[in-house]
Amino acid sequence: MYENKQQEKREKNNIQHDEIDLYFIYNKINLFANRIGQKISYFFKLLFIYKWLLILFVLIGGALGYLAFYVTKPYYSSTMTLMLSNIRNEFIEDQLSKLTDMVKEDNFEEIANRLDINLEAAKQIKALNFSNLDEDRIEEDSILVGSPFKIELLLYDRKLFNSMEPAITNYLENNRYFAKQKRIRQKQLESLINKLESEISSIDSIKTEIGSPRGPVNGFVYGQPIDPTNLYRESVNMYKEQVSLSANLDRLENVEVITGFAPRLYPSGPNLIKYILIGAIVSFLFGVIVVLNKARPTK
Repeated sequence: MYENKQQEKREKNNIQHDEIDLYFIYNKINLFANRIGQKISYFFKLLFIYKWLLILFVLIGGALGYLAFYVTKPYYSSTMTLMLSNIRNEFIEDQLSKLTDMVKEDNFEEIANRLDINLEAAKQIKALNFSNLDEDRIEEDSILVGSPFKIELLLYDRKLFNSMEPAITNYLENNRYFAKQKRIRQKQLESLINKLESEISSIDSIKTEIGSPRGPVNGFVYGQPIDPTNLYRESVNMYKEQVSLSANLDRLENVEVITGFAPRLYPSGPNLIKYILIGAIVSFLFGVIVVLNKARPTK
């Protein structure tokens, strides 16, 4: 009986102690919240007291933003989409990354050399960005091959878009590895086409002999009877294959333009509202710092 009373007394003391701890924590949190609220209230009171000074700072910042917009050279933005042949996309990405780095470093002489354009045209390039359109459509362990690329070009001279399109395409096409592979495929296709032309010519000669014999015709070739129907069918099949190979020869480029750069009439930037807002916000923050220093009590 005595032990039970002692146990109940200890439990009661523990509960009271926990209540005191919770009350102490609550008071600390409440005190901290009150101080924060007072500081916020004091901050907004200062802003109201010095509102005309802050408005002056905002107006000055907006004017400086407008001045920055006025002296900033306008630029034009356009995009083009390229389709690759049977080439791994990472190879093209590496080439475009090198070109992008040269643009960021203002390495205009090397840009002019790589794109085969004059130095003045190279200096008109503000930025070059690219993206792989199918990058999110493949698995992580897969290799992307023959996927389209989107290239965004920012120029100070809008008239240069027409010349930049073939310049960038030729820069990608004339890669030594790509050019070598192109020559190999071209040689293979031309050999096959020449072979087919020779075979078709031979079949046409046989058909002519059968249709208009100039002497005795025994109807056998290499011990086999001649079937004109098979000759015509074989000739048509060969001609279809020749046409297909000729089409592949015409599409031999490693890089093809799907949609080129669109001509632009109006600048893409800079943005007047953005410049004014940034100037006003930065100046307002500077004004707040001045107000806080001004309201700080002196020792």
